[in-house]
Amino acid sequence: MKVLTLLLAVFALWGGQPPAGLDAVRAEPRADKRYEKALDFASEQITVARKDYRDGRIEQFRQCVENVGEAVKVCDQTLRGTGKNPSKSPKHFKRAEMRMREIIRRLTGLEGDVSVEDRGVIAKVKTSVQEIHDNLLFDIMGRRK
Repeated sequence: MKVLTLLLAVFALWGGQPPAGLDAVRAEPRADKRYEKALDFASEQITVARKDYRDGRIEQFRQCVENVGEAVKVCDQTLRGTGKNPSKSPKHFKRAEMRMREIIRRLTGLEGDVSVEDRGVIAKVKTSVQEIHDNLLFDIMGRRK
């Protein structure tokens, strides 16, 4: 019982929560929290993918990288599902755009750290995230045709 209390105290002080699955992210009822949780999940999956690759767990590594792409798609669907115009109400859209830029940067770093054979899955996800990021940025800037 003391160990459980100690672990809960550590998580409370750390400010984090144990990583939730993508289904838990999708279950979030509030859109403003859902897109943030999706991006948090994507960022966490990059960290886990890096560790899995270092430890030689290639299948888990690939699954984590694919989870990054799925989480970014959930974020995009959530923001677009709000019905708000990104160029008139850019607050949440811009926050998501900046986080996606960070995710792309981290994926690029991960891509450079893995062998050539394992770069394909990262490149595919990175291209998908880059496309979502670019579309979001064009929508915020209001120059989308």
